[in-house]
Amino acid sequence: MSLRWILKAEMMEQRSFDEEINLFSVVSFLRRGIGTIALCCSIGAILAGIFLWRSQPFYQASAQLVLAASSNPTQLDPDAVALVEPREHVTFRLRSPSAFDQQTVSACSDGGPVTAEQISQNVRVTAPSVPSDVIEISFTAPAAELARQCVAAIVRGIQEQQTLVASISLEHLKSQIRSLQDQLVENSKLLKEAQDSGWQQAIYLATRDDAIALRKDIADLTGKLELSKPATLLSPIYAPSNAASPTKITILTAGLFVGFVIGVLVNLLKSAYLRHRNRRSRSNG
Repeated sequence: MSLRWILKAEMMEQRSFDEEINLFSVVSFLRRGIGTIALCCSIGAILAGIFLWRSQPFYQASAQLVLAASSNPTQLDPDAVALVEPREHVTFRLRSPSAFDQQTVSACSDGGPVTAEQISQNVRVTAPSVPSDVIEISFTAPAAELARQCVAAIVRGIQEQQTLVASISLEHLKSQIRSLQDQLVENSKLLKEAQDSGWQQAIYLATRDDAIALRKDIADLTGKLELSKPATLLSPIYAPSNAASPTKITILTAGLFVGFVIGVLVNLLKSAYLRHRNRRSRSNG
């Protein structure tokens, strides 16, 4: 048993020794080629700086919009509300260029030629898990003020679309209410005829129950006519003055990393060339 532990300890010591040798070899290799690596890193940083200097900065504006909701009372919650249209419909509609009217295109153009297709590519709409009635809208543009203007125009378009959807829904509710009111008038006539003609009590009670149910349906639909709240901004549009892209730290870090990798590769090729030349020299000697 003791011999087994001794062998295991020796193997662990050998492994630790090998790791120290490998680490020492790596450090020695980097130290020998520190000049080349530093030169390549400097070139990478310079090239990254030139890229940042020549690239056009882009700015991003964002807004959080609470979607429009209408009254939707129930027996359990008479004050309940519901969105005038599903949130998924709004986010899906904004993926299409047809969602942006000419007024929105003009607000996003800044005097240059801009199309609805370009707006749909630069706008980003997300739906957070909570709250369930909010969407986040962001837009990227060459200037911070232009991005803010475009987000404001997109928000206006959504608000107008939501108002239109709500008005169509209200017209449908009004049509249903008129139909129920007509049925109630006919029901009232039947009740009067039943009282005057001495119809059977069961028929009279059934007609009366229908009238009560119709009045309840009319009251429920009437309660849904009121638009509880239009689409509104949860907070003012946020348009920071700092560019969203390209990010200086990311680009400079990438330049330094690429330069480091190239420097290591150059040193590896140099070492391989020197070993090959030494072998040829010894063979010729």
